[in-house]
Amino acid sequence: MLTGIIAPVAYLKHCSSPLCYCYADMLNDATYFKYYLGNRGVTLILDYSAKLPRKVDIYHYHYQIQRLKPTAVVLPSVDYSALRTIDLVREFLGLGSYPMTIGTLQGNDLESLDECYSFLKEHCDIIGLPSPLEIIARRDEIIRDIGITGKVLYIEVYANPFEEVPPKDSLGVCTSYPLRLASEWRKLSDYKPTPKPLDFHANGLPEGLVVQNVREYKEVLSYVK
Repeated sequence: MLTGIIAPVAYLKHCSSPLCYCYADMLNDATYFKYYLGNRGVTLILDYSAKLPRKVDIYHYHYQIQRLKPTAVVLPSVDYSALRTIDLVREFLGLGSYPMTIGTLQGNDLESLDECYSFLKEHCDIIGLPSPLEIIARRDEIIRDIGITGKVLYIEVYANPFEEVPPKDSLGVCTSYPLRLASEWRKLSDYKPTPKPLDFHANGLPEGLVVQNVREYKEVLSYVK
């Protein structure tokens, strides 16, 4: 299982990993773009935006994909809406061909999640499970209850980095949680309450704590074989 750490631009050097997760709406930052452009030989996943609500311009996203040439692309989605996600994915896939695709599971209950999964499994390579699904049920329970097979990717941690661990045969997890905690001078063990969203332009974080939190989080995931 791979672990990808999402970090502010100034701290990318502390978060190297075989799995990298970056956002298209940050690629206009020259340092950010150069870092990920230089990360060849790793699994490089491109998503469209870390901002919530995440309104996606599929044409601009398509352009950024051609510019960065990532290993995998997160298909656009609409939080909690299976039907709007399905429509958006259909429209986006009509723009051209892509490398490995990650379809983001969306819905507001198990029935709509199942509907979304039934569509995505026919149109993508990996199922992405975003952290807001934890409001509906634990992600491991969702995998079990709607019968998800094949590799999955956990996208972000919702509240508990020690429990929100993907199954052993998954691609892995990508999260900013260790850095978000460090930005509030908190250790990984001090994970409650949920820290504020990541500021990609943050400076002045305690680097020792950044390194410690990242190392400890990777150790948590290393026990899942």
